[in-house]
Amino acid sequence: MVATFHNHSVWSDGLAPLAEIHVHAESIGVDILGVSDHYCVYPDGSVLAGSLTPSNAADYVAGVQSLQRKGRMEVVVGIEFDWFEQGRPALAPVAESLPLDYRIGSVHHVQGAAFDIDASGWASKTQDEVDALYAAYWRLVREMAESRLFDIAAHLDLPKKFGFYPKADLRTLENKALDAIKENGMATELNTAGFAKPCADGYPSLDLLKRCREREIPVTLSADAHRPEHLLFEFGRGLAILREAGYSSIVRFRDRERWSEPLSHALK
Repeated sequence: MVATFHNHSVWSDGLAPLAEIHVHAESIGVDILGVSDHYCVYPDGSVLAGSLTPSNAADYVAGVQSLQRKGRMEVVVGIEFDWFEQGRPALAPVAESLPLDYRIGSVHHVQGAAFDIDASGWASKTQDEVDALYAAYWRLVREMAESRLFDIAAHLDLPKKFGFYPKADLRTLENKALDAIKENGMATELNTAGFAKPCADGYPSLDLLKRCREREIPVTLSADAHRPEHLLFEFGRGLAILREAGYSSIVRFRDRERWSEPLSHALK
């Protein structure tokens, strides 16, 4: 069964409307299409441009659900929630009030600043500052998991996007974040979008995926598509990496419930 859950439409920063995504997904043989637009509301209440808002999130969910009555393909609805420091009080009322099939938790900001938008912000950092950003990132991933609000931890090790890496040993912080993901019942994803970025690698790395597998953290495969033609971007490569990491199954989501299928069924 071909399923793809982490995808974006014009409701946030995607480039295509829901109907266009739906038509293309059916045409390439997707069996379960998930749409998970961004919800990024800063701690001060302001909203990132190109994000769902508190006032339109319910309309977005209804829009995705309206596709469920069209065609043979199953359609499920999620939201990718941006996590900020101590973010549970702000996110819980929204996440828990919407009839979502799955909730994605992600970290794109450290100390309120986005780290995945512009490489120039990295180029001006010292190595110590790069190390500190990565350390803060992994602490936020752990905090996000401990909130127990989310089903999927998105694109672990996203800070490597532009090819800037830590030199400090962060393995302890990484492992604490992975332990929190496991202990709080979350899955992670292999996000193939990174293959087209300067880092030229999936999120997370093979080493991190192996550590996820050692902890028996379930995994799904995502393209983080922002245009329809990327819905299954590098899925074949992603499945090969999951096998190399030791995975033999992959998870799917519906009504906040998950189930597993063999990796061999994940791509036609």
